[in-house]
Amino acid sequence: MRSLLLFILFCNLLHLSAQVKINEYSCSNVSGPTDAYGQREDWIELYNTTATTIDLTGWYLSDKASNLTKWLIPSGSINANGFKMAYCSKRNTVNGTQYHPNFSLSQTEGDWIILSNSIGTVVDSFKIVHMTKSDHSVGRSSNGAVDFKLFTTPTPNANNSGGVSFYTPNPVFNLLPGFYASPQTITITCSDPTAVIRYTLDGTDPLTTSTLYTAPVAIPTTIVLRAAAFSTNLQSFTTTSSYFINVSHTIPVVSICSQGVFSLIANGSQNPATRIGAFELFEDNGVFIDKGEGEFNKHGNDSWAYDQRGFDFIMRDELGYNSDIEHQIFPEKTRDNFQRLILKPAANDNYPQATSGSAHIRDAFVHTLSIRADLKLDERTWRPAILYINGQYWGVYEIREKIDDHDYTDYYYDQGKYNLEYLKTWGGTWEEYGAPNALTNWNSLRNYIATNNMGVPANFAYVDNLLNWESLCDYFMFNSYTVTMDWLNWNTAWWHGTDPLGDKKKWRYTLWDMDATFGHYINYTGVPDITANADPCNVENLPNPGGQGHTDILEKLIAENPIVEQYYITRYADLLNTKLSCAYVIPLLDSMINEIAPEMPGQIARWGGNITTWQNNVQGLRDYINQRCTALTAGLIDCYSLTGPFNVTFNVSPAAAGLIKVNSVWAPSYPWSTNYFGGIQTNLIAQANPGFLFDHWEYTTGPMSLPITSDTNSLNINGIENITAFFIVDNPDLDADGCTNTDEITAGTNPNNPDSDGDGENDCAEIGTDPSNPLDADGDGIIDALESSTTDSDGDGVNNEADPANTDPCIPNITAPNCDSDGDGLTYSQETANGTSPTNPDTDGDGLSDGNEVANNTDPLDPCDPDDSSIDCQIDTDGDGLPDSQEAILCSDYQVFDTDGDGLSDGTEISQGSDPCDACNPDDSSPDCSIGIHIPTAFSPNGIGNSANNVYQIIVGKDILSINFNIFDRWGATIFESEDKKFQWNGKYKGLDCNMGIYPYFIDVNYIDGKNIILNGNITLIR
Repeated sequence: MRSLLLFILFCNLLHLSAQVKINEYSCSNVSGPTDAYGQREDWIELYNTTATTIDLTGWYLSDKASNLTKWLIPSGSINANGFKMAYCSKRNTVNGTQYHPNFSLSQTEGDWIILSNSIGTVVDSFKIVHMTKSDHSVGRSSNGAVDFKLFTTPTPNANNSGGVSFYTPNPVFNLLPGFYASPQTITITCSDPTAVIRYTLDGTDPLTTSTLYTAPVAIPTTIVLRAAAFSTNLQSFTTTSSYFINVSHTIPVVSICSQGVFSLIANGSQNPATRIGAFELFEDNGVFIDKGEGEFNKHGNDSWAYDQRGFDFIMRDELGYNSDIEHQIFPEKTRDNFQRLILKPAANDNYPQATSGSAHIRDAFVHTLSIRADLKLDERTWRPAILYINGQYWGVYEIREKIDDHDYTDYYYDQGKYNLEYLKTWGGTWEEYGAPNALTNWNSLRNYIATNNMGVPANFAYVDNLLNWESLCDYFMFNSYTVTMDWLNWNTAWWHGTDPLGDKKKWRYTLWDMDATFGHYINYTGVPDITANADPCNVENLPNPGGQGHTDILEKLIAENPIVEQYYITRYADLLNTKLSCAYVIPLLDSMINEIAPEMPGQIARWGGNITTWQNNVQGLRDYINQRCTALTAGLIDCYSLTGPFNVTFNVSPAAAGLIKVNSVWAPSYPWSTNYFGGIQTNLIAQANPGFLFDHWEYTTGPMSLPITSDTNSLNINGIENITAFFIVDNPDLDADGCTNTDEITAGTNPNNPDSDGDGENDCAEIGTDPSNPLDADGDGIIDALESSTTDSDGDGVNNEADPANTDPCIPNITAPNCDSDGDGLTYSQETANGTSPTNPDTDGDGLSDGNEVANNTDPLDPCDPDDSSIDCQIDTDGDGLPDSQEAILCSDYQVFDTDGDGLSDGTEISQGSDPCDACNPDDSSPDCSIGIHIPTAFSPNGIGNSANNVYQIIVGKDILSINFNIFDRWGATIFESEDKKFQWNGKYKGLDCNMGIYPYFIDVNYIDGKNIILNGNITLIR
């Protein structure tokens, strides 16, 4: 804060003499001037106050006080008493006389506009504090003046004139928007005592003719209250709050309002006078989250004919209310800001307004299933919600993440607006981003595939560098699984990023509207069979619907490249064994139905139908999926000439030593018993967990294509099979013979046997000769290990026949028990017993040999024993009663009074015989001195009562080296993580209280002795 204040003071001083000034800016360019690219971007106008042209080359523009040199002006000058325009497009370029810096402006986020010269000195700066409405600007009252005004008619690249005072202050409500059990009364105030306040209760915008506020407003029932203040200045911004009286919901609530919004969504008008309105979000516990104003657009085509319609919402910073919804709307995703959202009432699966069989879930379910299966696609994340329009209940909707949006690609993949080539087919094909190159580049790739043999490695490598063919395979496989009837010629999108520093640079596919699936709705694509028994190979035989070559590309890759063929066919098997198995799919469907089921009576009361019919429709969807799971097995055998399926059991040994990847999926557990097809190669990868190394495979029938010691392998399954990956402990010298496992493998010896040839010599001693040929030192034909002589003249543990110096106990081994290698009078065994060095005759450096000190009962480890007259032997830096010289040979710290922090000085512990470096000696009653780990199962973070129960913490014993502790919500998203053994969790996530409930945990524990365990369970949070 202090540095920011100094920065502001410094800027103010510089403003007095600045020659180039920030003269005017607009963050609200909705229908104003366009830049060189034909776009309406935020803009900044610079003004030269002097009569001399000023070179701006090497100067800087920035929107952040923390980064003054954010954008370097590469070239250009500003004429005498002239203007220079900067359009904040994030293009990072200069186009003609226009600057296009690498940032945009956000008026609602507190951005700065800062101009600095070539040495980084601030020339002029302005913090954006005045919000502006559509097509307004802020600027100096006249060119270069000190005071700033509001311009309702901006003057970019021209003299400033016509400025007016800023808007009337906004009205303030005394009660937050939200849910209340009984009627409320709202008091409205304005900081301008001369202003009058007018309000509405029907969601429309307050005007000069709206109800005059004269007394607190009664809110007897659910209402959206909107108010504006009026004075001699321009009308204030509108304050909007929704109040829900005596109602509750089990899922989030969205409240939208304005006359234009009602006309668009309620009446289906495609050209309302305005598409601008307010948007409020409430969580499933009724807590108000965020709000703002933005643009509403039609969403849906066939479904637009229904009375309950969908819409796209875009929060517009240009309007001066907010730039985005700041909240982690989708618990399974980390993203917590959204400018664009889709809200749809299940579209063509809407109940009761769509065709018969509608379940009000299909599109959301299919997208969610793809996410859970981790397909190589982009999907619209789902969260159910209740919608209110102008205070009126509007039914069960879905909040969906918009994926054909540069905010999405930028957040997840670091591919921004100007680094996308994004194609979409919906009847026709167009470039959503990347015109005019996107379609040209796609057609170039498509033609290359069509005219080159994809079985040639170089050709395939070229394609593999440009196309995520696994995404293409997943796209077709999944649409085959769901029997999609409205794709390729409709609802198809594919894209890639062009920023070399970003992700997803290969063309990949997205999911779009997936309502026409699982036998429901209209067959717009003309698939030959829409029943649950449809052959899986129907999709690659479609005659290029949409004309963009997707089926042609897939068919050619499968036909010519065995890698693609193997992936595509086994991808079905992999997923039918895991996330597309009915054992997984049906519970997922049921869990989503359970989220909306409590709200469906309200939906039906508003729009018609009955619960029984809806439940029957959901059951029909279940029945179709169950039949599809059964039919696909037979269909795959017929389509691709497969055999089986055969039962296969995958396992690892020892338990938890590693993982097995089968084709495209990791085995979910061990042993994993499942089914795989014959007639196609099954690929395997063994991956060791930390602390282990892969050793070999074992199988029942096989054979494997590579040696069993290859961690990457494959086989053709021809019957019941048991496949186990064996791992060994990651010890560099398993048999402790002095040579690493790698060296032994190279030499041909057994790394698990210290004497591979059984000749009495360890392998390491023999490396360099022939370790597989047992030694026979005397050449008598009897190996040394079997010689009858057991004489050991020098007592070094090596028989004379194998000892090159029978009279020297230090040859060949200086660690022989009776070896005195340093000549201090102590053998190796005596040095070990006394703690002295076997290679240093005077371990403590006091001038007396270790043997002399032992013989005279002085301490060979204490340089002050027997002579403590040296000054070094008197210094006690930390005053703990132990001289520094003595602490130097102990574990204690000579600068710390109590090294182990147990409350006893190091000197006291030595005198009483306890350990100064062990906090649990002599008192081991502290929790820190415990053994193992204790994990509580509940806590109550209410800030009252037992303070110890207001935070969640575990007890970690002293025998544990490290932990990694994770807590998850019910969707599996991580809400807390710590590696601190003394962590405390306050029951919050991102500053907000977590709801009362059960939260799963997972902990990875590493013990000091090298043991690793993984524990999981549940924590009950009580409020």
